[in-house]
Amino acid sequence: MSMTCPSCGHPNPADARFCERCGTGLRPRCPKCGLEVTAGAPFCRHCGADLSRAGGAPGGSADIAPQAAPEVEGGRKRIRGERKQITAVFVDIVGSTFMAEKMDPEDWREIVDGAHRRVIQAVKRYDGTIAQLLGDGVLAFFGAPQAHEDDPERAIRAALAIQEQVREYAEEIRARVGGFRVRVGIHSGPVVVGDVGDDLHLEYLAVGDTVNLAARIQGAAEPGTVLISSETHRLAGPVFETQDRGRIELKGKGEPVHVYGVSGARSGALRPRGIEGMFSPLVGRDQELARLESLLASLGEGRGRAVAVIGEAGLGKSRLIAEWRKAAVSKGPAGLRWVEARCLSFSGSLAYHLAGEMLRGALGAGPEVGPEATQATLKTACGRLGLEGEGEVFPALARLLGLSIDDESSGKIRFLDGAALHAKYAIAARELLTALAAEQPLVIVCEDIHWADPSSVELALQVIPEVVKGPVVVALVSRPDEGSPGWRLIEHARSLPGALEVSLSPLTALQSGELIEHLLRAGHLPEGLRPMVLDRAEGNPFFVEEVLRMLIDRGAITATEGGWELAGALTPGEIPDTLQGVLAARIDRLTPEAKRVLQVAAVLGRQFSASLLENTLNSLGASDEIG
Repeated sequence: MSMTCPSCGHPNPADARFCERCGTGLRPRCPKCGLEVTAGAPFCRHCGADLSRAGGAPGGSADIAPQAAPEVEGGRKRIRGERKQITAVFVDIVGSTFMAEKMDPEDWREIVDGAHRRVIQAVKRYDGTIAQLLGDGVLAFFGAPQAHEDDPERAIRAALAIQEQVREYAEEIRARVGGFRVRVGIHSGPVVVGDVGDDLHLEYLAVGDTVNLAARIQGAAEPGTVLISSETHRLAGPVFETQDRGRIELKGKGEPVHVYGVSGARSGALRPRGIEGMFSPLVGRDQELARLESLLASLGEGRGRAVAVIGEAGLGKSRLIAEWRKAAVSKGPAGLRWVEARCLSFSGSLAYHLAGEMLRGALGAGPEVGPEATQATLKTACGRLGLEGEGEVFPALARLLGLSIDDESSGKIRFLDGAALHAKYAIAARELLTALAAEQPLVIVCEDIHWADPSSVELALQVIPEVVKGPVVVALVSRPDEGSPGWRLIEHARSLPGALEVSLSPLTALQSGELIEHLLRAGHLPEGLRPMVLDRAEGNPFFVEEVLRMLIDRGAITATEGGWELAGALTPGEIPDTLQGVLAARIDRLTPEAKRVLQVAAVLGRQFSASLLENTLNSLGASDEIG
């Protein structure tokens, strides 16, 4: 009997301790008798061997295979004593003490292990870190040791997945344990993260109130629910269906804490940009918009093209696309169909995610449309476009979209291997999009290509060159991340006939000042406000918005009849929470050596000589740790 790895799904031999593919620890065993032991136990329950000398029994997902030791040690040096902005997720089994009293310890341990596996899988799906397995609870971090720009959103999605999986698990074990449920509490805030122990059993310790508050919020949650703090809600709440629970008293907290319940994700919702109640016309992008508008004339003549829109995070790629879409209504050909597909930061591991989004959009079956309605829409479209017949378009696309199909249809693709099935997907997608474009011109916008999943990239490489021969414009929107799988699409698009590339640069100081005036509807601005915002934002429109949002939220500036006035201190070095994730994610992708240099440079200031930096690094020595 094989043992399936909880991290990557690889089947391993039954006696395997580490996954042969990814090195994740499997069942911990006693080094003396070789029998399975409880994770973290000080003594073997079979032979009584002292496990504490080896740091306790290996601890599940935190257990690292010997061949991974160099990488682990490098990771420890990166995180020891490091200040981080994290989102802590605390999961606890409801009524565990009562249930454990009524069961044999071995049986109860088996029940808890099953719950832990499901929690770990959900956390890893969104690239979180299991910090501690706490008997009947689990503590996970999003943002440490690896930061992402959307860690609060990832944490909430993981929590919802945990509740869904635990509900399924509860049905499986209902005959053994009735009413099995968990609570989840989430809070975002600063911590100092470090590692505990000197062996290969990694356990992260977060110093700060963030974890404590997540635990308190978890204790206040109703069984089977997810409860988040107002801080987490501010960073990710608009993406989810939330319910304001008001301010509640929590043990150990001097003041009531504002919390929100989360019931699910909003279909197609994205984190909002801009400041509520404030608007600015497009600033500094007239030439770029004109180049995109020129593509609409080509569509009217029955010709398609590929275009790449490239710019760093926050430079306004999505805003530019939104303005282009508005222009398409008045300047585009009659009957133009506009399709938008978006990659997500965690969709790189979701096979055919981008391809599915693109095809659903082309069919008019967005995220709010259920599987049955999507299947009916696909079948109707294939019939209307003459693609049903003896072909394999419908079963291939239904399979790609994860829809159920009858035995007769599935028989056409059931026994195909991966390569052959992928080829069928590409042919079917190409035929559908070409046929749709014959009905009405298409603009297909693929946003955040730098996060594209590899399987969709391979499919798009085969589809895009063919569909742009007709009245189809394909726009690939990406950050300049040349190491991402999606960058292959950018490079390939550049080689196509008539390809266009639109690159966004930071705004000038004059343009940034114009943006500030539009957002604040400027009358009088406090002295020092404009240069401080310009200095921090450095021409990035998103940074301009977020710095202003922070100042308004914290009451540093307040609106008056004649403009704005200073109501609090302007702190030059402070960074908005909404930007910390973007910056931390970039920093955490650096090599340990580059990150060390950046940490030292940050201490020296914004301007310094290369020789000062070199001398400082040399004086610290290779063995010192930077906090």
